[in-house]
This record gives sequence, C-alpha cells and structure tokens, in this order.
Amino acid sequence: MVEKTPRELYTGLRSGLITSGIDLDRLEKASKSKADYIHLELEDGILPERRPEARATVAKALKTFDWSGKITMPRVNSVDSGYLEDDVAVVADGVPTAFLLAKCQGPEDVEYLDRLITRREGALDLPDNTIKIAVMIERARAFQYIDQIATASRRMFALHIGPTDLSAELGYRRTYRGEEIETYYVRSRLVVAAHTHGLLAFDTPCVHFREPEETYRQARWSYHVGFDAKSAIYPPQVEHVNRAFSPTEEEVVWAESVFAGKEEANNSAGRAVWEKDGMMLDDAMIARATAILELARKGV
Repeated sequence: MVEKTPRELYTGLRSGLITSGIDLDRLEKASKSKADYIHLELEDGILPERRPEARATVAKALKTFDWSGKITMPRVNSVDSGYLEDDVAVVADGVPTAFLLAKCQGPEDVEYLDRLITRREGALDLPDNTIKIAVMIERARAFQYIDQIATASRRMFALHIGPTDLSAELGYRRTYRGEEIETYYVRSRLVVAAHTHGLLAFDTPCVHFREPEETYRQARWSYHVGFDAKSAIYPPQVEHVNRAFSPTEEEVVWAESVFAGKEEANNSAGRAVWEKDGMMLDDAMIARATAILELARKGV
C-alpha cells in the first residue's frame, strides 16, 4: 500500500500559533485555540539558560493537554547549536507530530535529526516513523538545496519559510507590509517544493500583530500563493488568518458552479470541457473546487 503524503493526510489547514515553550498556561490556551498547528518554541524565542526548563515544560504540555485535531511542532535548535540532542531527548517523550528544525543548512542536517529521532523512538518503544520532521528554510544554502531537503528523510512533513533570516543572506529588503513582493520568489519557490514532494507549506507570521486588517491582507496573499497555512504570533491573529484562508462567498459560488457544470456536461454526451456563467471549465478545476468547498465546510 502506498503511504499517503502529509498533503493528503492534512487537508483544510489555515493557521498556526507560535507559543513560548516556558509558559505552561499559554501552552494550555494554545491547545484550546482555533489554530491548526502549534509551534512550541524552544529556539531563538527562549534564552539559552532557560532552554532546559522549556524542554521540560513542552514535554509536560504535550503529555498533559488535549491536542486532538492539532499538529504539534516544537521548534528545535539547529544541528550546530549544541542544544538539538537534548531537545529531542526530552521533548520526544511528549510524542509531538513533528520537530521543526531551525536554521537547517542542507539535507545532511535532516538526516542527522532523523537519526536522533530514530534512536529516541527506539528508547521509548514508539513505532518507527512516529515523529515527523518539518524544516525552517531560512538559510541561503538550505534554499539552494530545498528539493534535496524535502526528500532527505521519509519523516519529512513540512517546509516553513523564514524570510527575515533569508533576507540577511540573500540581500532583499523586507518591507513587512502587504504582499511583500520582494519575498515573492523565495515564498513561491518553497510552495513549489512542498507541493511537488507532497509536503505542507507554512508561511511566516505577520509581525504587525495588533493590526487585524494587515494580518488578514498578508494571510490572504499567502492563501493565493499556495501556502497551506500561516503562522500567528499573537492569539487574536488566528481569527484573521483563519478568515483569510477561508473561501469567500464568491469562491464558494464558483466552486459549486464547477460541479454543476460538470454534471451538466456529463449529461450532455460526456463533454470534457463545459461552460458555466461565461467561463470555460474542465476537469483541471475540480481539485481546486473541491479544496474550496472543504475549507468552506470547516468555517471560521
């Protein structure tokens, strides 16, 4: 039997929530939020001297709270940080969905993390390949080898863009407003790689976290570019990201018209191309229409 890809297993996603790994109360609130994935922070958002505390807190949260229906992704430190081994050893006890590897440089980093997880799964008597791997693409070398990273392990689950770190190495100047056309290439390239290899594509959060319409505007652009979901750094942002990743009324009407037209075409000598409300339609649009209706059913 062919194993399903993450893109096939996790459909209808919209938002993620970044949550500090040292605050058990916030982690509990995150487990009850309307975000689809939770980024449990163990890396740059935690002072080095508090990382042991964060590991223990995240492991406890994963084991204590109900994460049903959510993807849990602790962001672990980079391979060269000296912290990764302890991150995996402690947090794997909570059996997260995936470890989100920070500052990945290439496929060899993914392979190293894979070996750490395999060793820890064995010690915990977990089935092989229980814990997956997601990767932050925030280094120029990682961007260059993005397809090799995407296929470096059968644990590969998702790619997450890190455009600010990337900008320091690639030289583009982020505006942090609107569609950020200066980031279009790196973002769209990540989406292409993720979709090609059956992985999920996650976008970076809007840093103007107290501006609902800016959050919505940026998330809506992410939706149209092809990301599966967008992160939030402030719980109230989740509502606006979810709204942006939810189809508009016009999109739902279009999707329904695709299926209505398809039925009419099938009843008219099995035509492969049909017209509905002045628009030419064919089977290539069925997948998009299906995704729109699935998201619409999920609601905000």
